[in-house]
Amino acid sequence: MRTLKLDKEIEVFITGLGAAQSLLMSFYSFFERKKDFKNLLLGLFFLAITFRLAKSILWVYLDTSPLWLINIGFMAHSVSGPALFLYILHFLFPRKWSNWSLIHFVPSLVLLFYVGMLSLDNFWYAGGYTALLFQQMGYSLAGIVILGIHFGSKKKKVSLSRSSLIWIAALVLGTALLQFLYFSNYILGLTPYLLGPISYLPFVYFLAFLLFKNPSLLKHSVSKKHQNIRLSAQELDAYAKQMKQLMEREKLYLDPNCSLNLVSKKMKQPSYLISHVVNNMLGKSFPDFLNGFRIEEVKFRLLQPENHNVKIASIAYDCGFNSLSSFNIAFKKLTGTTPTQFLKNNTAQ
Repeated sequence: MRTLKLDKEIEVFITGLGAAQSLLMSFYSFFERKKDFKNLLLGLFFLAITFRLAKSILWVYLDTSPLWLINIGFMAHSVSGPALFLYILHFLFPRKWSNWSLIHFVPSLVLLFYVGMLSLDNFWYAGGYTALLFQQMGYSLAGIVILGIHFGSKKKKVSLSRSSLIWIAALVLGTALLQFLYFSNYILGLTPYLLGPISYLPFVYFLAFLLFKNPSLLKHSVSKKHQNIRLSAQELDAYAKQMKQLMEREKLYLDPNCSLNLVSKKMKQPSYLISHVVNNMLGKSFPDFLNGFRIEEVKFRLLQPENHNVKIASIAYDCGFNSLSSFNIAFKKLTGTTPTQFLKNNTAQ
């Protein structure tokens, strides 16, 4: 087995960081599970990767690790492939959950049952680990194929925002790389053992960054009505542009009572279509979409000389906000700073 020529402390630190971030992603996904069942699969995937990375560290640096703990790591490895595959499948091709999907986890359940009995020489080195690596490569290739089918399909069941496309592509390709590096180490003998875990670090932090910038990624869902939308991505994009132009032209966001229904009436389109466009083409919730225009208006008015003596709260109310607390939260979320600090930074000259 080839190993990296790095200091032990550096290898452990990098791999440990990846495992820790993966665990945080798992917790976050589980907390969002009630909003979308796919997040349960995503949380399971990140949790499995966490155990797999922890096992890699123990394998290299703690020879006295108990057998059952090593087997837990291998079992977690077997979970990661099917969990991510099912997540990708339901993300790109929305459908109801079928209990038949649980058949993908049968090998993992068998490994869990024998976790205290499977030995290295009589099972894993006798073909067990080889089968596991081929299984995971199979799931990774299947994920890539599904992604390719989605991109190549002219009639997509659901149109994804740019952020959603980057999210799912990063998940598919990043995980495929991780699985390949494990495969390449043991089967091909080409890459160091910890290259996979170390390469996982920038990948998982990139995913965390995407999720931080677009929390709606874990709220990606399509209702039955949305599934009946038979519009191309170009048509949906045209609706998105039309909606933005409407908001800018008529300044509907200045109305504190502006709602999804009001915008749909102005657009002369059903509210579920408008919701679909905002969520999937713009990658936002409707409140975030609305507040984006309001915050831009607030920023513009704050910098006008005639408003220098006007209270920030007064401007916020004039721009459609119903309360000062909701305004401050929205301003900080969309700009990364407070209204007072923004004003200081832009009037200091």
